[in-house]
Amino acid sequence: MKKYFFLFFLYFFSTYSFSDQEVVDYVNQQHDEIFNYLSENKSLLESDRKSFLDQFELRFSKLIPPEEISKRVMGKKLFLSASADQISAFNTKFKTTLLDSYSGALSNIEASNISLESHFHPNERNDLAVVQLNTSFSGRNFKLIYKMKKIQINESKEWRVVGIVLDGIDIVSLYRKQFASLVKKNNNDLFKAIDSWDIKEDSLSLDD
Repeated sequence: MKKYFFLFFLYFFSTYSFSDQEVVDYVNQQHDEIFNYLSENKSLLESDRKSFLDQFELRFSKLIPPEEISKRVMGKKLFLSASADQISAFNTKFKTTLLDSYSGALSNIEASNISLESHFHPNERNDLAVVQLNTSFSGRNFKLIYKMKKIQINESKEWRVVGIVLDGIDIVSLYRKQFASLVKKNNNDLFKAIDSWDIKEDSLSLDD
């Protein structure tokens, strides 16, 4: 009996250790792909922005999926009351502005200036993770947090970022407040709010 308990103990903790390291490896791998692409295609950003963004989306979405973020930006109440066409329209508009803003911001940061500091699994759930990183830009240091979740991608579950906190500012919460304000300003007309949606430049600014 003790023998089987010992084997189970080893199996359980070796599995836990693997899954615990898994999120770290995944983030590092996706960062490498994103920053390698940015480094090698800076000229394309100027000459053919559409082609640049199309290829950037393929890499960026493997770490930060715009459709997952847009759902949270819209907010549960609006998301549940919105039509399929409204959700689709917001996903498209949000994806375009998100990719455009982040590609510009990230192109000014070197991969070597982002380091993973620590991570943990909230409530001991191995399908959730909080990854804490350090980054520097223009001589300033920033704290970056990824709120991550394993979500269904085709036939398997994979890690994705579903929330971002930059220097104490919850980006998703910030965008959600901005969008809610637009909806109110447009008398609860979602399509008008979506048409006027734009990511505020200062929400992604790393400058003073």
